Amino acid sequence: MTTDYGEKERAFVDGLKENTGRDLEEWLAAISARGLPHRNDIIDWLRQQGFMFSKASWLERIHHNGGRLIYADAPKGAPARRRASSRREVSANLSPAAATGASAAVPATPVSVTTPAAAPPAPAAGNDLDALLAKAKAYRPLAQHLLAQIRTVRPAARFEAHDTYVAIADPAEFARIGIGPKELRLHLALGDAGFDEVLKKGAPGGGLGKSEALSHMVVLEDARQIDRRLLQLVAQAAVTANG
Repeated sequence: MTTDYGEKERAFVDGLKENTGRDLEEWLAAISARGLPHRNDIIDWLRQQGFMFSKASWLERIHHNGGRLIYADAPKGAPARRRASSRREVSANLSPAAATGASAAVPATPVSVTTPAAAPPAPAAGNDLDALLAKAKAYRPLAQHLLAQIRTVRPAARFEAHDTYVAIADPAEFARIGIGPKELRLHLALGDAGFDEVLKKGAPGGGLGKSEALSHMVVLEDARQIDRRLLQLVAQAAVTANG
């Protein structure tokens, strides 16, 4: 059975307003307003707004096509046209303000960022944070976004890259981000705090170097999970670890 990409594209575009709170013209205007220099940067930003990679790439292609639909004139059942992918590494300079453009359809309360854009996270001397984040592959933009958001609640936080995780301290270590190609694991020092569907009991092992003090864990797969509650938990972990 052939796939009608023109119909799929029209369904995607027609559903933007309902699913994201913005229609196609509004998203194209938002992309242009960002002034991002490269196509991969646009895709990374769209993923931070809640789009799956395939939909982010599709929307970027429409923007690159001057706002015209890619398959508007394609015959029914025509195969998808693929553009050459770029292997250029994306920039690590993510601003926390990107979170303010999150999808309006997300049920979780969005984070209201009122602080100035945080400086990009810098690794401790002798460690290569960029090389570690590259191991996250498709989740690299999510890891960068998480680090930037942590800086909004703990501006003095230090990020130290290890083989499989980023240690976060201010001044004592209060969190670690386990880096993997299928998910990120945020370990937090939350002491006797309870557990629920989101906040799990910290899982030892897995190459994350988790200590007993990092008692809780949140598995992250989407930028929409980095909401007000998660940042409150990060702040709480910093207080718990530092007495």
